[in-house]
Amino acid sequence: MFFRGQGVTSIIAKEKKEYDSPVVIKFNPKAYANEKNFLEWLDEPLVPVLNCQPTLHALALFGAHKTHQVHDTFVAKDITVSLIPGRCRSLVQPLDVGTSRPFKNILKVF
Repeated sequence: MFFRGQGVTSIIAKEKKEYDSPVVIKFNPKAYANEKNFLEWLDEPLVPVLNCQPTLHALALFGAHKTHQVHDTFVAKDITVSLIPGRCRSLVQPLDVGTSRPFKNILKVF
């Protein structure tokens, strides 16, 4: 999860208590994904879970997903990437659109 700010140690500790232990808490000035924190996500939670298995990973067509360093990391870790153009997510992630979105909308009511 990304939060806006510097990530002062006391704030990080407070936020970590609010979430399940596997949730990774990150801070950056704009609370926005970028190349640096995307590479951290690849190295920390994703790659260990893959256990050196070849993988296909679908990603939004977003600047941080298209850099040379990110590409090189994918190649080194045997991850094949499929970049999905904007407004096409519903075609490749039907559960997000057909199930998850309505469920999240119901939760917002409560």
